[in-house]
Amino acid sequence: MRKIYILLLALIFALPAFSQKSQSREKREDMRREMHEFKMKFIAQEIELQESQQKRFFEVYDRMWAERGKLFKATRGIEKRLREGNPSEQEYTEACRAMTEAKEKDAEIEKKYDAIFSEFLTSKQVYKMKDAEEKFRNKMHEMRHKRRFGNSRKK
Repeated sequence: MRKIYILLLALIFALPAFSQKSQSREKREDMRREMHEFKMKFIAQEIELQESQQKRFFEVYDRMWAERGKLFKATRGIEKRLREGNPSEQEYTEACRAMTEAKEKDAEIEKKYDAIFSEFLTSKQVYKMKDAEEKFRNKMHEMRHKRRFGNSRKK
């Protein structure tokens, strides 16, 4: 009976922790989704998408980022394993090779989707899309930096 009582108490105290992890994960997913939507709208505005181009652009762009996401998720896993343990020289070599291959595959994905985008976007719009992605990346980096270090640095 005592073991059941202790088990029930442990479950009662553990449930909020599991719930918080789940909520935290949900919040991160919501934040990612919102950021993605914001990014899509930002790029659409920057490249001056016509209404007739928007649906196809969003579909193709989502597919492209899904492919890129899978690719870099694997690479991040390799990097994480290096940080967690005491890696050997061979493991570093393999990680370097995997990172280089990921960049090569990313370039292939970019070329593939450039061809698809050029079917319904002008060359200027494709160029502006790449520029807008860079602007967005820089702005996000700047915002993270400000949040992390505050505005304590003088300009």
